[in-house]
Amino acid sequence: MATVQAILGVAFLAAALAGCATVNVQDTRVLTGRVTDESGAPVAGNPVLVVARSLDLVAKRLEYEERGRRDVRTATDAEGRYRVEFVPASVGNNFFLFFYDAKGFDRVKYRRPEPVDVTDQLRRSRTVAVNQILQFHPAWSEVARQIAFLGADSDRGRVLRQHGLPEKRDAPAKADDPEVWWYYADGVSYWFVDDRLTRTHQFTPMMQPAPQK
Repeated sequence: MATVQAILGVAFLAAALAGCATVNVQDTRVLTGRVTDESGAPVAGNPVLVVARSLDLVAKRLEYEERGRRDVRTATDAEGRYRVEFVPASVGNNFFLFFYDAKGFDRVKYRRPEPVDVTDQLRRSRTVAVNQILQFHPAWSEVARQIAFLGADSDRGRVLRQHGLPEKRDAPAKADDPEVWWYYADGVSYWFVDDRLTRTHQFTPMMQPAPQK
């Protein structure tokens, strides 16, 4: 009897877990909202992705196994608004909303926001509204200050706007030597003589080397 109850208990728990993490929605759903920054200004052109995973519950381990994932994507308009219309069951059964991507997201200006689990909301509502406020990157104020000082159209200003503050700067040893800005995570270094960019060197992205003792 105890064994039967244990089996029933495991089955009930597995069913409950499946119901919490996955959804089977055959009808069209709409995700909509607005992306702004901390000042309330709209963020235009920001990527918006619905990442759909296909999960299977492995009852023996009481955990999910991912069989694959697909995404549905768009970008915000001039007012920071977005709209995604799709049939959830056609792409997966577990859904997260992302407001960043490798391309299109302004990682120099903004912190990367956390994804939003919208699985249960898609289960309950035909239209789901999710707004997002992007937080400024901690270094943005200094990046903006340096760009304003150097000039947005200067070589240094353009590099700062693309990559942010360098992870390391090698000061010139003498007058004619270059100043080198290192971006280890991006796999690139920039060589400047006075205000001119004279060389760009690309390499395999890596963690910043430990300082020599």
